[in-house]
Amino acid sequence: MKTNATMIGQVREQFLTALDDTQVSTELLKQLVDAAQQSPGVMDAHEVNGITRAIDVDPVSWNPDYFSRQKFFATRNFSKERLEHLIQVRDVFRQRNEKGFTPTVAASHARKAPMNSASFDYQPTSNLKKFVDEGDLLTIRTALRLELNDRRLDGAELHGALAWAKDNVSGIFEVFSEGAFARELLSDQNQWTEDYYDLQVTYLKTNFSEKRFLHLIEVRELLRNSAVEGFVSTKAAAPKTASSTHSAAPAAQASRPNSRQPIPDSAPERNPAFKAALLIGGAIAAVVVFLVALVR
Repeated sequence: MKTNATMIGQVREQFLTALDDTQVSTELLKQLVDAAQQSPGVMDAHEVNGITRAIDVDPVSWNPDYFSRQKFFATRNFSKERLEHLIQVRDVFRQRNEKGFTPTVAASHARKAPMNSASFDYQPTSNLKKFVDEGDLLTIRTALRLELNDRRLDGAELHGALAWAKDNVSGIFEVFSEGAFARELLSDQNQWTEDYYDLQVTYLKTNFSEKRFLHLIEVRELLRNSAVEGFVSTKAAAPKTASSTHSAAPAAQASRPNSRQPIPDSAPERNPAFKAALLIGGAIAAVVVFLVALVR
């Protein structure tokens, strides 16, 4: 399993790679720099020396070679100041329509429509497949958990992701257990709120069991069918009608029990910037997986 030092190194590498992705916005990069600061050890203190040269604040001097040099310096000094400068230089180049920096029309992320039959032909997302291919259990589990954040994916596709990961990764799921940091699953759908969902995501980190993952899919579907903000599908298709098994959906949206457990300071998964990065995929999505995996 990857160490924190290894994952920090990969956060840095993938972030610098993401600077070259024209689909990644300036604002998203800034938000991920802010998020990276919350993970101890990811950022360096800013330094200027014989290897990591000073930042040039004059835009007249900025050209692609200067950008490349600053990227190299960032491999030696991954500081907030240097990253924000790189983002600023990149943004100026985008405004100038500099070749290699100009945003292009985003590629389609369309997926096959889910089928009602058990023979649904599931294809893993590029992010999930990347981490399964790499073979590290912690980041595989993190990537699978983050599939729950992809609002393009419905319940059938998440069931497909679970089955595919189970078939391709030995020991991905633990035996279901309950404890101080992995509480019980509630069957009362009136208590399936956003807060309850966030708690169960936190418990999944402690007890990464198939039963917990399946329960999260079910809670997510209820919130999705109830049109709860943050869960509604981003697909262009017409909204689904809640099934009879979700007859308590309106109650789940309205009911707010007074005696709920406090939500731990956890849920980086719900960070809007992380969700946006996951939809883009590639290096910027890998940054998110590593950042989330660092929060244990």
